[in-house]
Amino acid sequence: MTEVAKLAVLGAGSWGATLARTFASAGRNVHLYTRDDDKAEFINSHHLITKPITVDIPENVLASSDLASVVEGARILVFCCTSQSVRELATKVQEILSGLEQKFKPIIVSAVKGLELSTLYRMSEVILDVIPDIDVCCLSGPNLASEILRGLPAAAVIASSNQATASIIQKELSISKFRLYTNADMIGVEFGGTTKNVIAIAAGASDGLNLGANAKAALLTRGLAEMTRLSVAMGAKPLTLAGLAGIGDLLATCDGAASRNYRLGNLFVKGKALEDIFAEIGAAIEGVPTAKAICELSQRLNIDLPIATQVQAALSGKTSPEGAIMTLMSRPLASEQ
Repeated sequence: MTEVAKLAVLGAGSWGATLARTFASAGRNVHLYTRDDDKAEFINSHHLITKPITVDIPENVLASSDLASVVEGARILVFCCTSQSVRELATKVQEILSGLEQKFKPIIVSAVKGLELSTLYRMSEVILDVIPDIDVCCLSGPNLASEILRGLPAAAVIASSNQATASIIQKELSISKFRLYTNADMIGVEFGGTTKNVIAIAAGASDGLNLGANAKAALLTRGLAEMTRLSVAMGAKPLTLAGLAGIGDLLATCDGAASRNYRLGNLFVKGKALEDIFAEIGAAIEGVPTAKAICELSQRLNIDLPIATQVQAALSGKTSPEGAIMTLMSRPLASEQ
């Protein structure tokens, strides 16, 4: 694979646009897929995306609403859609790939964090369920789009059960100020990136209620314990959750308004309806479907996730944010371990 190999970013939301801009600015040959014909034309004409955030798009990014033209000839396909639309996108990609006469199969990189509600599958599992004979890895870590767009340094993890695949993607996608590490623990990396969004909603709520630094520190620490407990039960290595895709992503996502999940929690405890918050933020907030998914998963596995349970209870209207806090604080006394 050479530096000018075609790289396809599938999804032109804030994260997809950010990755397309980042890779193109480093000289990569980037093609960007959006379902919207007008958006593709606007990007190519103005080299700009204005929603959900403003992103300057380099002239060497070619946007298109024709998925087949974007996929054909690409050596790397980066999925940047919402978690609940990964299966639909993978199905379309599979149909395209099966009709192409090319000597190689692309590597798929999932940059999506979440679980599929209908199956509780991780994103790589969804992709492999649809396209079984393909190399899939995932990209995860403390990567706030707004900071990467400002040129601030960041690091992330490329996880794959195939070390050779991980090394190829690490080499191709690592650029100045965006450093990639490899990890063989896909389960841990994907669950870390998924579950931290739920804790981020709780962190935003904590700050919105002015509960203070002590409460937030306790929340993040116990939240990490929940993330680790669930991930390990699913087959992850505990140390993965102590890395970039675990505590690293958790700290970044719980830090402030640059995180959509944090913003949702912060606005929700101030009395805003979820529908109004979605409209105000204008982008997918993965912690909402994830809260439901991991609570269902915890029930299947008989694993106690008190913070996630209370987040889901508050979001679904079964309790108030204040009631959720009181429930957490009145739990039976126990050992920290």
